[in-house]
Amino acid sequence: MKTKRGILGLVLGLIVLPGPAARGAGVMGPPIAILEEGQWTVGLEYGYAETGLKAHGTRLSRPQGEEATYGAEFIDIKGLNSRMVFGSLAYGVVDNWDLFLRLGTADAWDHAVVRTPPFSDSPERFRYDGDYGLAYGLGTRATFCYWGPWQFGGTTQVTWMDPGKSRFSWSDSDTPDTITSGRTNVDFWHVKAAVAATYQIDAFRFWAGPFVQFVRGDFRRRGETFTDGLPTGSFTCSADIEETSQAGVHFGAIWQASRGTNCWIEGQYTNDSWVFGLGATVVPARFLAGR
Repeated sequence: MKTKRGILGLVLGLIVLPGPAARGAGVMGPPIAILEEGQWTVGLEYGYAETGLKAHGTRLSRPQGEEATYGAEFIDIKGLNSRMVFGSLAYGVVDNWDLFLRLGTADAWDHAVVRTPPFSDSPERFRYDGDYGLAYGLGTRATFCYWGPWQFGGTTQVTWMDPGKSRFSWSDSDTPDTITSGRTNVDFWHVKAAVAATYQIDAFRFWAGPFVQFVRGDFRRRGETFTDGLPTGSFTCSADIEETSQAGVHFGAIWQASRGTNCWIEGQYTNDSWVFGLGATVVPARFLAGR
């Protein structure tokens, strides 16, 4: 028993300790089927993520008294932080195949660096700080095969997030009398696919395996420029978001607290992103029946 407790403590410790190369977005949950055929579960999930992203697009500048001009811009999103809370609903299609839905809310914040050709030594820098907005997703997980205490499975999911708008303000140190201000809006979706090996010890199952992710979205800004407090023009920017790292590893643990209750905890790591998640699911029929 001491050995089993030691293994559990080691795995959970590795999950909750953030690594120095950490930064993905979106919880995945168990990579194997956890329901019997025809079972329904409801659950609650929480996730925290830091994601390295990049974006590129166009900027429409409208200086007062001059013609509007288009230009390119490139954005480094220095770690998009996000907190997520989901309610979940899952169904066991067969004993080894589950489908699930998520609905909840998520916020996001980051520091962005915008560079426009010809590139200068003083790029535009500002902070995005969006409030909680709508988040939802769907996915599937399956168990492929069993080998003694080992199980091999996988999960695939897509998640959409639409955090609230944020105001920003920026001025170049070389021209402090000129201020750029406006609003930023970010929305994105990400797809993840993962496989994993799971090992069972009594009521605990521990998993680890690789995953891939793809992030796409929009990074939009609209604002005005002021010099000595007087308006000098306006601008509109639209850029396409994508991930900076696609492959990573995920690992976690599932605790079957009872025949109708499962709790899990997970970690995801790529070269420039990380996710911490936890959740619990309940089979209502068994929970109400006290089983």
